[in-house]
Amino acid sequence: MQVLAAIQASLVCQLERAARHRFEFHVVSAWDEAVDAILRQPIEMAVVDPGLCGEVRAQDIERIRVLFPSLPLILYTRLSPDLPPTLLRLGKAGVTQVVVAHYDDHPSQLSDLLAAETARAVSHRLIDSIGDLLAECPVELRWAIETVIREPTSVQSVQELARRARMDRRTCLRWFARAQLPPPSVMLTVLRAVYAHRLLQDPGYNVEDVAARLGYAQTRTFAQNVKEILGMTPGELRVSLSPDQALAIVRDRYFSRPDRALAGAS
Repeated sequence: MQVLAAIQASLVCQLERAARHRFEFHVVSAWDEAVDAILRQPIEMAVVDPGLCGEVRAQDIERIRVLFPSLPLILYTRLSPDLPPTLLRLGKAGVTQVVVAHYDDHPSQLSDLLAAETARAVSHRLIDSIGDLLAECPVELRWAIETVIREPTSVQSVQELARRARMDRRTCLRWFARAQLPPPSVMLTVLRAVYAHRLLQDPGYNVEDVAARLGYAQTRTFAQNVKEILGMTPGELRVSLSPDQALAIVRDRYFSRPDRALAGAS
């Protein structure tokens, strides 16, 4: 999972020690860089410091919160006289996870907090929501499909999916058929459409941003795929469809089988 680290350089090492290779940190030193990274990279969580640029202030973090409300935020900062009122202001904005350097940032505590916040990430919630659909797949194939969700640009073809799953293409196709899943090429497109819908719920993303983040060379192709899967254009679905409704649509259209109960299928 990629995590934005908009924190002072002296805190990055402590954060990386806590990660134990479970997270990949995208380190930035300015707030404009932070917003650009969220738009362009598969960022799933952000660790931010209100004192990133020297002065302790809440405005830049409030902006991120407004633009990307689905992005889990953890404050990691140093104690200073200006910190308490800033924390109060950010708390009112819904930012409640706070780590103070040298007080509660032991690597084990940081690791536990990062792990807990992982459950709030968009990709993690989507993976949980389709877990029953993947129950019949080998572990390696489930991991490969989860990679499609977490890092959509890293798996662009059935061949790449099979390679991630450590099997040949024919075996991959056979496992999809055995699990009564759509063909892998269809599955890849469906998962991207559902993930795209969840990103589009955040006002900070426009259609072009989401298309680029999901690896589409052309926004038109992305829009066509979304409409084919969900029955609406990206612009329409962001205001007309809830995440649960979008998932219900793809379950009914692509995963419903007469002999296969989708909830807890065996």
